[in-house]
Amino acid sequence: MANMSTVTQQKSLATIATDPLRAFKFHVKISRVGKLAEAYPTLGFSAVGGLSINTDVIAYRQGGHNTTTQKMPGQSDFSPITLSKGLMVGDKGLMNWMYQLFNVMQGNGEQYSTDTDFRAWVDIMLVDHPVTKGTAAVKACWRVYNAWPTVISFGDLDAGQNSYQVTQLTLAHEGWDFKIADKAGPSNGVSFG
Repeated sequence: MANMSTVTQQKSLATIATDPLRAFKFHVKISRVGKLAEAYPTLGFSAVGGLSINTDVIAYRQGGHNTTTQKMPGQSDFSPITLSKGLMVGDKGLMNWMYQLFNVMQGNGEQYSTDTDFRAWVDIMLVDHPVTKGTAAVKACWRVYNAWPTVISFGDLDAGQNSYQVTQLTLAHEGWDFKIADKAGPSNGVSFG
């Protein structure tokens, strides 16, 4: 008979401190590059997707060692980020950002004016939950660099549906940084300062 390993089981030790962070409580802040104090209007996104990085693999073979390939890291690329939100009356922020990009592409405006710099930093902040007080700590944060809109799309209109109008924004960018809190608790948050 085979020698079997055994495992000692323990009762659950789950607490709020060991729970994974919830993905439904977050804030998104879009700021002009170099002018972090000058943020675009608060836009209230309902979904964020595409926070990923992919590194290509370069396969290499040489004579005498041709039964397997050697793998080396190649170029890395960050996926486009998609932000979704409901369309609100008076909400012109996303289209104004796209119009700003159009002005630059058409050569309108001054070359190095702050009005023609269409790139922005985007902070995506995952907020602590549950919180029973007025403020909550940011437990994880992504700072996306030099983002700009490549797609703005509006959801289909359908008289037979009972839903709200969705706007989606797709951002190209040049990478992101990620920070996460070291400990649970309301006083242990992170920021990019």
